[in-house]
Amino acid sequence: MSKRPNEQNERIKRRFLEYRKHAKRLSDKTLDKELATLERFDVWNGRNDFARFHIEWAMGFRTHLEEAKSATGKPLGKSTTRAIMATMREFTLWLSQQDGFRTRIKPADADYFNLSRRDEAEARAAPARPAPSIKQAKRALALMPDKTARQMREKAVFALLCLTGIRVAALVSLRIRHIDLAEKSVTQNPRQVATKFGARIDTFFAKGFEEAEVAFSAWIKHLDDAELYGPDDPLFPATALSSVAHTGFKAEGFERRQWKSTEPVRKIVNQAFKAANLPAFGPHAFRHMLARRAAKTCTSVAELVATSQNLGHTDVLTTLRSYGQISRERQRALITGESGDDVLED
Repeated sequence: MSKRPNEQNERIKRRFLEYRKHAKRLSDKTLDKELATLERFDVWNGRNDFARFHIEWAMGFRTHLEEAKSATGKPLGKSTTRAIMATMREFTLWLSQQDGFRTRIKPADADYFNLSRRDEAEARAAPARPAPSIKQAKRALALMPDKTARQMREKAVFALLCLTGIRVAALVSLRIRHIDLAEKSVTQNPRQVATKFGARIDTFFAKGFEEAEVAFSAWIKHLDDAELYGPDDPLFPATALSSVAHTGFKAEGFERRQWKSTEPVRKIVNQAFKAANLPAFGPHAFRHMLARRAAKTCTSVAELVATSQNLGHTDVLTTLRSYGQISRERQRALITGESGDDVLED
């Protein structure tokens, strides 16, 4: 059983998190992770005063993480270990600048929270990220029914992901006014749309998805003609539930509000791929799909930059590093020049 929380340590944690929130402008989600890291270290270290810091603590904590298990019973992943150590490194640097700690903690002490070069390289290595091919996405879309209003909505969700690779949090917060069918654009205004880091993102429909454009346009027309929705209404309204005696609730029409979470989108995407006898990809996989197509087909740097901007990245290297992976077969074809049609096609 761990010791009771150290009051002095708790005050220091709060001050550090306030600094990270207001000075470094980190999100609440990131702050929660950093708090969990500080608590993990504090518990492992027996709640000893941070003011008594010694570099042996850092070295011992690194050894502890190497032997630690995740919730599934497996060793911690290198990327997880790297994130934990990075937080402790930032915390130690910050502590070294605080009154009452400067004489005990030096900025260089934070370096003891670094991983070995081998582990750092392994943590930075991009993991395999499953994504559908263009043909797979089109097949799943084609098999989605659109007889009812709810089915039209679900098909439109899948279609917009095909066309833009928009992040799911942004998708569920879109309003009709953010769509311009004539321009084939989605304006992700951070004042109204939940964009990453609160950035404005101007997204345009990817070429080659005519079927997706048809399905998405049909949904916009339905909202206008049948639902009588206006520009400020949600693009993808939540399902309305009505009570039924002795049986609970049943779905009936829509409510003029957005989904409260991203889970409905994940279910729509998973089920669409499963219905097509394909792996149950998630919404984020569309971003990988579009980036990989760009890496494969773009003939100029400008095209790659345009794709990067369309995905909401400020740096094209982010697109290539995180999303531009190619298969082993494609790598071989490009290097050896021995390519078959099955390798080069989606």
